[in-house]
Amino acid sequence: MRNADPTRPHSSSEPKSHTIGKPKGSAGGGRHRPEKIHRSINLFPTRCDACYSDLSNERIYFVYSSFITELSRIKDEVDFFDYLKMENIQRNIYRRKCPHCNKWVYPDQGIFHHARFGIGVVCYIISKRIQTSSPYQIIIEDMQHLFGMKFILSDTSIINWFKKFEEQIRAVYSQLEELLKSEKYIHFDETGLPMKGKNWWLWIVCTANIVLYRQSTSRGHQSIQDIIDGFKGTIIADFFRAYEKFDKNPHQKCLAHLLSDIIELIVKSYKENERITSKLQDHEKSLERLKLDEMEKERQKEIQSGNEKKKKKKKRGPKPKLKLLTKEQIKMIKIQFDKNSRTMDQATELGDFFRAPFQDTCFSWKKTQSQRISKEQAEEQLIELTTKIREEGIINHELENLVKRCEKFKTHLFTYLQMEGMPPDNNRAERNLRKFTRQRKISNDFKSPEATKHLVEYLSLYMTCKVNDRNFDQLLEQILSGKSVDLRMFLFKKA
Repeated sequence: MRNADPTRPHSSSEPKSHTIGKPKGSAGGGRHRPEKIHRSINLFPTRCDACYSDLSNERIYFVYSSFITELSRIKDEVDFFDYLKMENIQRNIYRRKCPHCNKWVYPDQGIFHHARFGIGVVCYIISKRIQTSSPYQIIIEDMQHLFGMKFILSDTSIINWFKKFEEQIRAVYSQLEELLKSEKYIHFDETGLPMKGKNWWLWIVCTANIVLYRQSTSRGHQSIQDIIDGFKGTIIADFFRAYEKFDKNPHQKCLAHLLSDIIELIVKSYKENERITSKLQDHEKSLERLKLDEMEKERQKEIQSGNEKKKKKKKRGPKPKLKLLTKEQIKMIKIQFDKNSRTMDQATELGDFFRAPFQDTCFSWKKTQSQRISKEQAEEQLIELTTKIREEGIINHELENLVKRCEKFKTHLFTYLQMEGMPPDNNRAERNLRKFTRQRKISNDFKSPEATKHLVEYLSLYMTCKVNDRNFDQLLEQILSGKSVDLRMFLFKKA
């Protein structure tokens, strides 16, 4: 093997060589020329980059050729369905010399200057990764299934694409953050994000038209402080204490969470009373069986005293255990039964009150402003109800906590009555979190904070397009092509 420097061994000839890489002038190790070329295109400059002179009439000089694999969507003959077409394209690069500044000018090829794959392939694979949450290897196998085994791509290439376009994606992601600040109300929620064996957090900030995810090492309010800064609308969230730090904004606490906790208490008390009833029934059955056993013993004695021989049929298997209770135990569980019944009645009354916003009542958030009860009237009725329950006496600590929560947040439970269209729950954030939780189940544990950051940024743009019925692939193509993207115009322009 020929070495670039005869005095030093090359790395390919000896394992302990100090030279890294191939010898100078040797064949490159990049992508091989495709066996088939579908078409070729010529690229040449039309304007000078330095003095902006028109070069349309200047002579062109061939420089080099490059090859790129491109994927395009083409309408069928009736303009109804799209079908995918993969092509190998030869790009012939020409230059021109500017007659004014005497500089060689080359065509602008954008961020895909040295790419092996075109924007269509990159957008298709990134979009597939974000929309389906599929592993990279599965995506590659699907591409080979569609276009044949000659389609070659590695996991590393896909990961590098996410890194390569980080700046462009981040710029559009920042527009999402600014759009949120102009909204009238925002939903907030958070969920666990396992990162290299540690517990990070994923925050979701969303409205009816915008969905934004953000990863953080902390569950504290500082993680979303920059989003709240400049936002003057209402915060819709659960009862997590971090949201209380944003005391300059009006709040709407999630009534669905509160109602769910009330229903959970009712079901828990009902189940416990079912167990108590079952124990008392078993006790009665055991007493009855004891009486029958005593009667059977007396009958056997009479038979033996009369010298009568009568075989008794033996039942197979062991006798069932007697489930007898002492008088003290019976007294205690009956007291507990009465307590549970009382708790159920009080919790049911409280639950009926907070079920009203989701029913066709004057509390309903779907009614117009004129058909609703006022916020102040709703708070007065809540105070009357909690006062009534306290006068009756609260004997369950969980019900006590629920009543305390109602009293503490009474001014944040009916904010929705002041704004038409505002929901009294945080279900929108819960639903939008499902997309990420599905990815979390597939990944199990995220390995790279940088890769996860890319994921949540792309996921934010995809979910925002989805709730606005916009084409995510179209947005992605605009971003990766280097064009200036006005996200507000793209999302909300009239078709």
